[in-house]
Amino acid sequence: MSKPKINKRKMKELKETADNKRQWNANFLKYTEFIVAHPNYKGLFYERGEDKKVKWVVTGKSEKGQERREWWDKQCKKHGIKIEAGAYAKIALKIHPTKKHTCQICGKELSVEYVYPNKRTITAIKKEFGVSVAPFTKDIFQIVNELVKSESDIEKVKRIFKIKSSEKLSRQNLNDYLQKYFVDSYAKGLLSPGAMSNSPDRFDGFHSDGACCRHESDKGRHKTNLQRYGQDRRVYENWADGDWKMADRLMSLFRKQGLSADHIGPISLGFCHRPKFHPLTKSENSAKNNRMSLTDVKVLLADEKTEQVVSWHSKFIWDKLKNKVTTDKEAAKLSDLLRKNLHYVLIVFSMIDEKGFGKFLEQFLNPEYSFFDYKFEGFDPKTGNYKSVQQIKKTGKNQQNNIKRYYRVSFDVLKEYKEKENRKNKIWKSQEVDTALEKLFALLKAKKNKEAKTQLENVFKKLADLAESNW
Repeated sequence: MSKPKINKRKMKELKETADNKRQWNANFLKYTEFIVAHPNYKGLFYERGEDKKVKWVVTGKSEKGQERREWWDKQCKKHGIKIEAGAYAKIALKIHPTKKHTCQICGKELSVEYVYPNKRTITAIKKEFGVSVAPFTKDIFQIVNELVKSESDIEKVKRIFKIKSSEKLSRQNLNDYLQKYFVDSYAKGLLSPGAMSNSPDRFDGFHSDGACCRHESDKGRHKTNLQRYGQDRRVYENWADGDWKMADRLMSLFRKQGLSADHIGPISLGFCHRPKFHPLTKSENSAKNNRMSLTDVKVLLADEKTEQVVSWHSKFIWDKLKNKVTTDKEAAKLSDLLRKNLHYVLIVFSMIDEKGFGKFLEQFLNPEYSFFDYKFEGFDPKTGNYKSVQQIKKTGKNQQNNIKRYYRVSFDVLKEYKEKENRKNKIWKSQEVDTALEKLFALLKAKKNKEAKTQLENVFKKLADLAESNW
């Protein structure tokens, strides 16, 4: 299926983030004053407007936004959280004094922990208990306390959360079990927080509007989509190629079946987000992590005869090492080298962005897929295969908001890489790579973008040479 095209001028307009000038709820005003005065946020930049209200939002790319980001980075280091994708969400939750966020729109207070059943879990609750639960009205503990009265009710909860029937749970330890294995482990396929993370833009690190009103304030986040909110985020963060919309839609079919869609070639290793997955249980996929097996490598080698399997920036290292893998141990070694290489790629991108050439990087993103949706026919959850797929063109506000988010997340992760300690120490320790980078920056400064693209490929080729030397 060919890559869709959209008007470049239109794309530029969509990237511009509109000012949020909505009316603030009185409860939200009280919340902002409480948070900025709390010692947990001491030293975090904010200022007040002419109306004396806290200027709650700054743009992450701005100088003030960078000042905030530095503060969040220090908090991560203070609390032993590695600065990587998802780090700000973890630290924002950890330091929040009450774990309760107030919605800017309606003033409702919701937890920032993963305690609210998502659509799939709500459906399962109704199936097991015959009770309808409105989204974001009760947390899972309130629901369990109300519904679980007997041993048979505990078995129902086990089925809802796919807990092994052999697991010994009682009414006394059920909540503790759910807290440890689902709430504290961010069970995104089953539970959701009352407000999504948004550092450093929002002062407290969370979206101003809660999940109660998110579908109204952002039409790209309809209630039916809220359970997918971070689903494709890794695609943005890792600058992955592939029809991410089509792949996301296929992933949702796995989730509806209670399965985890395993990327045969993990995005975190530089592979494409493509509509082909192996069905695994959540625990199986978690155990596998981002390591490939020899079987995975063989599948990728077969697939790339007819389609693109690896993102352009990681193709150089893949092509050098893919045919050297003959055992599972070597497949794991290749996985480690690919992950390190992608780390280098994102550092290079962050250096380009920091020097003011972010516009040059936009050509490597694929926002146009937002304007299409897909319907699969004959999906088999046992194999992950399907008989056919129908492409549907979309041009609504939802698609426009998705594009804005795509650009924002993609460039925000580069800001995170800017602060990595290893980046400052030039972790590749190669004069050849450094020299190639200097030539790249000179070409960008001279506005020779075509030549710069070729030179960027040369940088990645030299990084691939380094990886081969470590094989």
